[in-house]
Amino acid sequence: MSWKEKALFFGSCVSFVMAVYAYFYESRYTEWLPVVTYPFREYTIPLAFIGLALLIMALIVRKFRPERGKKNSASDAKLWVFIVIFLVVGLVMKLVGEAVHELLGHGLSVLLFGGQITDFFISPFWPYEFSRINWNIPSATPIQMAWILGSGILISAIVSFSIQILLWWRQFRWQFSLPLFWLSFWCFVNAVGYLIVGGVFPFGDVGELIHLEVLTPSLSMIIGAALFLAGFFIFSEILAKTLTTFLMEKTRWAILVFWFVIPALTGFTVAGRGIFHFLLIPFSFVPILLSYLSEFQVKKGKQ
Repeated sequence: MSWKEKALFFGSCVSFVMAVYAYFYESRYTEWLPVVTYPFREYTIPLAFIGLALLIMALIVRKFRPERGKKNSASDAKLWVFIVIFLVVGLVMKLVGEAVHELLGHGLSVLLFGGQITDFFISPFWPYEFSRINWNIPSATPIQMAWILGSGILISAIVSFSIQILLWWRQFRWQFSLPLFWLSFWCFVNAVGYLIVGGVFPFGDVGELIHLEVLTPSLSMIIGAALFLAGFFIFSEILAKTLTTFLMEKTRWAILVFWFVIPALTGFTVAGRGIFHFLLIPFSFVPILLSYLSEFQVKKGKQ
């Protein structure tokens, strides 16, 4: 076992132990009556998912390591440089995707209706901590409010699918396609996740749209599911084009591992919003199941 694998496995174990500690830790004090609180319990799910992410990374390292007895080649070094760039670009474009939702979506709509943006915040920890934008628009009609509230999801979906079509239609160098892929993905997750999770447990923009009777919970979930199915297979094809140069025959495994992002994001959303529904976590593994069926069953059957 290499030092990379040991470090990742150790970090995974530490995260799981901290998650257990955060869940069971009690704080006791007495005022009029004895009081017991659990001050760290909200960190349980994030820590558990961090442990899961590190475990998956350790398995990736183990899967892609060179065969025993062979020294690392230049191609191996190139692969790890690409993986680091892939992850860093993903984190940076996550912030850009949030800015698209808040500023290009909500913010532009407010300005078009004569309003004023008073404050905004782009969270680096989304979806555990949500970004926000505050505005002042006097005498807004219900239609204008519905447009402002829905524009974040709408613009995110438009940006995502526009980039998907571009990358699916034309092959670009990975240095250009990678940032576009991540921007499209984060806008996609933002819109689809908002609609599906908001349909199960109304909150935020979706909750307000349901309150205005523009959406219903069922309609929100149907639209979200339709957008997800429309984008899932395109994303997998685009990702395959990008990764094949570096991973060759292991691309299928990389695509499967990539979709573990969805359960992780769902876990952070559930923890950050303080919501829970017994279907959310199981449903978040649907992309992984679809990826497995698509990459290892359907394509294998065609060969």
